[in-house]
Amino acid sequence: MLLHPRTLRYCTGYGSSPSTQIVSIIKPAALAYLEVESSVMESEGGEFKIDRRDLELDFSLSQKSYALTINAVSMLATNRPIFFKDSATCLARRTMDPPTYDDSASNSNISSLSKTAVTGVQSHLKASCLTLLRHSLSVTSGGWETLHRALSSVGMELQANKAYAAAKQQAALKTAGRAARNRAAIFYEWDQSEEVKRVSKRQRATDDALAQMRAAKAAKGLGNGVQLPASMVDACELVLLNLRYLPSQRPGAGGSSSVTRKKPINLDFVVDAVMTNGASLVADESRWYDRNGGAAWSMTVTSEDKTSVAEGKKDVCFKLESKALQAASLAREGKEGGKESDEAKIFVDQCQTAASDAFSRIVLRASSARSKSLGDIGNQIAARLAWTLRGVQPSSALKSSLDFSVESVSRATQSDSNEKDTNNPLIEFAKDRPLVASCLALDIVSSGGSGGVNAVNNNTGGAGSQQKGTPTGSTLAGSASSLANRILNEAYMQSFGSEQDCADTNKELYAKSLDVFVSSVVHACNRANEKPNDNDRKRAATLAASSMPQQLAVVPSATPSAFRIASSLCDIDAVNKKAADIARKASHQTIAASSAAHAAKAAAETRATKALLALRDAAIQRSKPDMRRSAVDCAVAITAGRLPGSPSVEDKALKLVMNVLFPKSTELANAVVSSATEELERAAMYAIENYEKIQRANKAVLAKKKSGDHYNNKNALQPISDEENVAMERVRKPAVLFMALCVRRPEIIVTLMRVSSKEGADVLSKAVRNNMYKLAGTAAKKHGAAAIALRVSDMIQEKEIPLLLAFLDNLAQSSDNALPSQELIDACHEIQRKRLDAKGKKDARYVIPIVSGVKREELVGKLPEFVSADDRVFKAALIRMSERLGRHALVFRDEPDKENPSLNGMTLCEQMVFLHRLDFRGVGLPQKRYLEAIRNCLEEDEIFTDRVIMAALDYMSGAFLAGEDGLPLAYMRTIILTCSKHESLHSWICHVLLPRLIEGKIYTDRRQWEGWMRCAKMLENTGAAGVSSIKEAIQNLPEEQLEMYLAIRNA
Repeated sequence: MLLHPRTLRYCTGYGSSPSTQIVSIIKPAALAYLEVESSVMESEGGEFKIDRRDLELDFSLSQKSYALTINAVSMLATNRPIFFKDSATCLARRTMDPPTYDDSASNSNISSLSKTAVTGVQSHLKASCLTLLRHSLSVTSGGWETLHRALSSVGMELQANKAYAAAKQQAALKTAGRAARNRAAIFYEWDQSEEVKRVSKRQRATDDALAQMRAAKAAKGLGNGVQLPASMVDACELVLLNLRYLPSQRPGAGGSSSVTRKKPINLDFVVDAVMTNGASLVADESRWYDRNGGAAWSMTVTSEDKTSVAEGKKDVCFKLESKALQAASLAREGKEGGKESDEAKIFVDQCQTAASDAFSRIVLRASSARSKSLGDIGNQIAARLAWTLRGVQPSSALKSSLDFSVESVSRATQSDSNEKDTNNPLIEFAKDRPLVASCLALDIVSSGGSGGVNAVNNNTGGAGSQQKGTPTGSTLAGSASSLANRILNEAYMQSFGSEQDCADTNKELYAKSLDVFVSSVVHACNRANEKPNDNDRKRAATLAASSMPQQLAVVPSATPSAFRIASSLCDIDAVNKKAADIARKASHQTIAASSAAHAAKAAAETRATKALLALRDAAIQRSKPDMRRSAVDCAVAITAGRLPGSPSVEDKALKLVMNVLFPKSTELANAVVSSATEELERAAMYAIENYEKIQRANKAVLAKKKSGDHYNNKNALQPISDEENVAMERVRKPAVLFMALCVRRPEIIVTLMRVSSKEGADVLSKAVRNNMYKLAGTAAKKHGAAAIALRVSDMIQEKEIPLLLAFLDNLAQSSDNALPSQELIDACHEIQRKRLDAKGKKDARYVIPIVSGVKREELVGKLPEFVSADDRVFKAALIRMSERLGRHALVFRDEPDKENPSLNGMTLCEQMVFLHRLDFRGVGLPQKRYLEAIRNCLEEDEIFTDRVIMAALDYMSGAFLAGEDGLPLAYMRTIILTCSKHESLHSWICHVLLPRLIEGKIYTDRRQWEGWMRCAKMLENTGAAGVSSIKEAIQNLPEEQLEMYLAIRNA
């Protein structure tokens, strides 16, 4: 591959395949090499030494040719060991001097490779050198030094060291024995990120055999103490059999024989040792409460007569141990004297510890009892003890349940107040009665698999150990969950005290107990939402949520706070947001994550549905009205958005309220309406409180608008600022809920309009009008548009008229692509006749919604009413008349049968024509208002465009030319205003309109002729196109009129 510069001309143009380029280089290269060899040998006296630094190595190949050559040299090295060193040297040199890319030489014949191809060739050379160095031949042939030096020069010294170490290991293993090869674990550090621990099959078999042996020993009662059977008879037999294995001498405490024991070795001593797995042998003898307090008593048989023995009866005497009696006496004396001694404190502490241990054993044995009756008795005893042992801390077996309860009520407080309250009454209750709090959460903790009943049973061993088929409390509907019910029942029974103050206090205790229980359920579900992949949390949340409707159904009483806490399960926005974020990612790596997030979202919605089911059951099944009302309030609050909930849950809550609770009974329907009214009142108060803030924000936004921008009728109901948008979203949900109820009870529509029309509640009013189409459309289908319109109009007051008009407007548009019915038209006219204004005149606003369905002939008679109204009402009437006639805006329609008019509405062209033909004097309308109405139409150039004005003027001029009608009074005034407003009509006016008027002898009417001359002069002065046509028409004027025009033009 060492080429002379003369050979470079052969590098291109010889064949198209990569091999052709290589052969074309090798042929002249061989000749060049012979020439160099002969010249060197002559100059060096026969010694063949070449100074390769003076030779040119660069030559031009394509990337494929380079790849073919590099692969060929590598294969030659690995398959022919005799050529390994030479091949390695060839690749190493080329690696140290690789082809480069030069922008200045991109167009020359030196290099034909792109920058990307050069990088690929360099990487290929490095990889080939690393592969050869890793081969064992690099060690045996001696070529590793060249390869190592080449890789080090390109910054791969670390990889080269690892490859050389692997090559040496492979070379050594070829001459090593079988044992060495078996022990070798050959791996490459760059292929593996961490060490792989390989375990042989023999070692795994040994470990399995050891595990089986230990399991067999445990089954036989060996190993960690004797495991007592579930049967008491079998347990006693096992204890008696093990008596023979007792040592002859008493063991010392803690394994030391220097300490003597005073406790006698008897059957109780042996039973304790067996049941505690030997823990009692090293226990402190000063703890008098061992064996459930039995260690503080001694038993003596006092009668040994044959008769008593024969009858199986013996006189037994129980005595209190001297230390226990002495400690109790000291405690009593210290309490009476007002000073508590150290012995008394120790006694009290031991009493509490004894009570805690005994209580834990009762709870755990009841939870693992095979018999349901036995477990229920244990739960009854535990419930009574939990309320009796006030301030007693739970043992380590129940500590996790207490911590869970405290955390639950703390989270519930933070979610309600959004801040941590250190004086939370629920937290104080949990700390004051820790046994009660731990029992209320015990079933949830045990179902989660961490701590709880199962873990404690496994730790205690002995008779408390879990046996096959024994209930573990993992289901909340089992015996473990009945402990919480017993706790709540006990608290409820204590509320019926003899003294009123005591009864009120106990009622508070019951309410707090129920809140703690529900908080625990909610907290378990929230923990599952936080970590959806945790199986223990998912299991606990599923069991807790699925059993909550049943639990709340069987408790003696339910409180509003408990329903409110349970409703917090509906807040799953965080889960939905996380699932949506993952779903937006399109990578294949997120498929599993998206699936898991979707499953977590579905599980969270299922748990939220359970909360709604609990509210449903409480509202339907409870007999007390206040409980039913509390459940209804929570369901309505979720629907109205006051209590947090995701959109899907809010939809379910809306269906629950409207389709389940409302039709169930009249009482529930009244409760739903009352709750919805309260939510609407809250929304109105919220709008009033934020009124000034919203107004300031709207003014700031409007100030930034350009002077030409304004809010027309189309966007008048849309929020202006962000603050108003947030407020409208807040009040929209209660408004929509109340509208849905208005369909069922039309009489409460007046409540909706009254509350929404309060002063300052503009945001609520705007939200109601935005959603009025829902109420109007549904109410029209159920009750009839005309009937509901008349009914609502009879109920509302003067202040609610704007909402009534919005209601009528949406009633008229409730039918798609259909004109308002004649019944609705008659109803609106009836409302107009009933609701006169302060001056006793009809209010045109009541008939505006239905003018699109009124006959055109009737609209012509109604036109003076609209003109006499203010500009806003007048423009609204014109828009509504033509809203369904957009295709015919430029047409003046002719009645097919004048005797039976059938045309409805009024096109824009017809509106301009009839406005001009209006007999304002006959209807008592001032001329100023008449002219102002026409001017207002011309100013609305987005509605009355130049094409509409042109069509109206053309129709009136045509009728004038035909002699059918004279020109209206304001006709020429309109033409002059049009010339000022629309320059696009100048040419038409000059060419067509003004000559046509001359042809119709407009000069016979003095006022119209003056207007014509003024218009012609204006167009001549502006130099409008078509002035020549006016001049031709002027030449045809009579001499008198011609002189008059010339005088005015020259004035």
